[in-house]
Amino acid sequence: MTRSRPLLLLIGALVGAGIVLAATFVTNYDGRKTIDLAAWAEVDDAWDREMMPGARWATDELCTDDLPCSQAVTSDTLTMYRFDDHADAVAIARRFAGEAYKSGWIVVRFEPGGLTADQRQSFVGVLDCINVGDTEDGLGC
Repeated sequence: MTRSRPLLLLIGALVGAGIVLAATFVTNYDGRKTIDLAAWAEVDDAWDREMMPGARWATDELCTDDLPCSQAVTSDTLTMYRFDDHADAVAIARRFAGEAYKSGWIVVRFEPGGLTADQRQSFVGVLDCINVGDTEDGLGC
């Protein structure tokens, strides 16, 4: 029994460390980081077509050293930018102040007059709830 005690302590320590690591991952995970904008470039349903008429892939033309996005989709009403670095998303949302909305690693820049205030709210409400249970503001999806 005395020889197995150190082994049990080691196993207990490893299990405890695993629980801490898992809890850290769960509390720091944000599904918005992994949203792929490709699906938004080819809108299929009526709601998407209403929100983003003329949607198309625009990464090559919009993502530059000055605007360091990793993906971009543009339409007649808005442009969505995805960033690999959250700090870049924050900075660009501030740069586009007044016409922008940030949801995690994605910034939406609305075209003036493209969508009504209710449509904008509806759009960002859907975006905020992709891959997550709560929005950045803590609202349940």
